[in-house]
Amino acid sequence: IALFNQPLQDDEYKSIVISGLAVLGMREDDGWLDAEDYTPKYSAVIKLARLMVVQEAYGRRREAIGQYENRGLSTKRAKEKASSHYVLTRGLVHAFMTMAHDGKDPKPMQYRSYGFKIRYTTTAEGKIQWIGDDILYPHIRFSMTKFRSMVHGLVGEAREELFGKLMMVKMSADQEVDMKQVPPIHWDKIVDQPSETKVGWSFLVDERNQFAACKQWWLYERM
Repeated sequence: IALFNQPLQDDEYKSIVISGLAVLGMREDDGWLDAEDYTPKYSAVIKLARLMVVQEAYGRRREAIGQYENRGLSTKRAKEKASSHYVLTRGLVHAFMTMAHDGKDPKPMQYRSYGFKIRYTTTAEGKIQWIGDDILYPHIRFSMTKFRSMVHGLVGEAREELFGKLMMVKMSADQEVDMKQVPPIHWDKIVDQPSETKVGWSFLVDERNQFAACKQWWLYERM
């Protein structure tokens, strides 16, 4: 916590946090990561810092309760008198986890905003290259024919999982399904009610949607 809240003064290199963040920004070829690749690493550090802030607030409250108990207060009275987790966490957050304000010096945890500004306003470098019918991205090369074949294969596997294993419908050698075994669903007539907030409600229980088979028992009866 002290490292995150360390004042920078006029020598940023004395900050262990800034030095560590600088190391995270180095590439294996001794270059520097751009904002697009660096900000996720920065976000991971901030996420850990938030967890440490919560842990620090919890520890400070436990310590304060112990001090009041040593002065002779009961446990209940000591908990009432000690600062809450919210108050302690808010103080730590305002100290070094938010943007600088009221003349305060910026802290390392605030610099990510500048990185996000660069990331979301800078056009990313192109990584897809076409050579005839082949695609390169960035060290992978494949043709559109292979890509279409992969998609067809995934569709076939999904059909097998859905019809064969889940719905237990017999399929031909060509993975074709006799649709007479499956109740039809008229998707063009399905309606929904987005404003409904009842727990467990979905378009499946909407009375306006009529299905050819019993929603609750069709699959059970097939078993």
